[in-house]
Amino acid sequence: LCKHNVAIVIADSPGTWPYSEDLTADFAYLRMHGKNKLYDDGYTDVALGAIAPRLKLWASGAEPADAKRVGSAAPSRPRDIYCYFDNDAKAHSPLDAMRLMARLGLERNIPLDPP
Repeated sequence: LCKHNVAIVIADSPGTWPYSEDLTADFAYLRMHGKNKLYDDGYTDVALGAIAPRLKLWASGAEPADAKRVGSAAPSRPRDIYCYFDNDAKAHSPLDAMRLMARLGLERNIPLDPP
């Protein structure tokens, strides 16, 4: 995967898929499926507070000391981060994404109400 710059999906789910934080590309790809119930569960402030520092570290080229890896540590280099919330059965996705963006100090660049 590293040789071909292919990212492993970091899938946060309630035990549905194996979890790994191996960084195998110059970007990280996360899918947030719900902490306790697949596709149907919003993220708490505590859960978002736990993922935000990890995203910052990965973006800067570092990784958490407790990274959950299968392989060896990734080369240290800045990465783009693509984090998608897929916990949409009860429309949690957009709100959770905006709350995480606020924790990261990122601004939303799309209006809530279309012109």
